[in-house]
Amino acid sequence: MNMQSKAVLAITFVVVMFSQVQAQEKNRDRPGPPDFSSIDINGDGGIDMDEFSQQTLPNGDHQTIFSHIDSDNNGVISSTEFKNHRPPTKQQR
Repeated sequence: MNMQSKAVLAITFVVVMFSQVQAQEKNRDRPGPPDFSSIDINGDGGIDMDEFSQQTLPNGDHQTIFSHIDSDNNGVISSTEFKNHRPPTKQQR
């Protein structure tokens, strides 16, 4: 391998590493969804509407989102329902 090829490989490596670091920093700035225990304020193993309504939501109203997550419609979000919930995806135009 000649010197020019080694230089190209080294520059490529540096660019790739820099891109990965930037991507990691970008993802760190985005807040992730809260964990179940932080919403289950009273620690009873379920999230009721009172607990859920204390959360800040980026989009939508509390009742609609709560109803969507509470798949068995018993008025309480279980840890399983919370874990299995997937927010709706944005529609492509």
